[in-house]
Amino acid sequence: MNKKICSKFSSVQKVKNNRKKVTHFMNNKKGFELSATMIVLIIITIVIFIGSLYFLKIFFSGAEQIKGDIEQSTQKQIESLLRSGDLVAIPLNKKTIKKGTGSIFGLGIRNVGSEKYFSVATKFHKAFEPDGKTEIFEADPFYIGENWLLYSEGPYKLKSNELKLVPVSVTVGNNLDYSSTSTQPGTYVFNVCVFKGTDIFDCDIELFKTIGFPEELYNQKVYQIFVEVPA
Repeated sequence: MNKKICSKFSSVQKVKNNRKKVTHFMNNKKGFELSATMIVLIIITIVIFIGSLYFLKIFFSGAEQIKGDIEQSTQKQIESLLRSGDLVAIPLNKKTIKKGTGSIFGLGIRNVGSEKYFSVATKFHKAFEPDGKTEIFEADPFYIGENWLLYSEGPYKLKSNELKLVPVSVTVGNNLDYSSTSTQPGTYVFNVCVFKGTDIFDCDIELFKTIGFPEELYNQKVYQIFVEVPA
């Protein structure tokens, strides 16, 4: 009788030990799965970070390239205008650009008074058909701003009477909006604003006409560049 009881006790004890082993294995498995998930998340984060650095490098490399191009072609004209008294100068503010190609507009800034920071904002304004009167309403300001424009907002620190050249690149895309509406021939108008300080405002001439021009707007004027897209 005692042998049977001992045998049963031994069997029960083995079952308990087996259950403990299974539980321990499952806990280890869950821990391993959690660790694997964390590793995947860390890898994804690193990839996103490296990708961001790559695109930033591409952007600033492009900005430096267009800066060199514009300095060679229009720097003298800009400097001449600024030294003659202009605070902001865009000597060639109208260009013909075919679809799929781009061109560079030179923006010049001259600081008067004490040393200060300047920031630049450019925004698509309106587009008109070749007759110059009929507006192209399909042109999406957000899409064009993201896909047609390339420039650096700054801020730029300028000493008294120091001049600064800022290149603004416009590449006419094949589309006008996120729905892939084809770019139409006509005139595309862009607003250009120079602000005193590091804060950047929406360069919206219609809004300024309604609520007033902000004090930070240098020279209290919104400048414009015109892109003629041929048929």
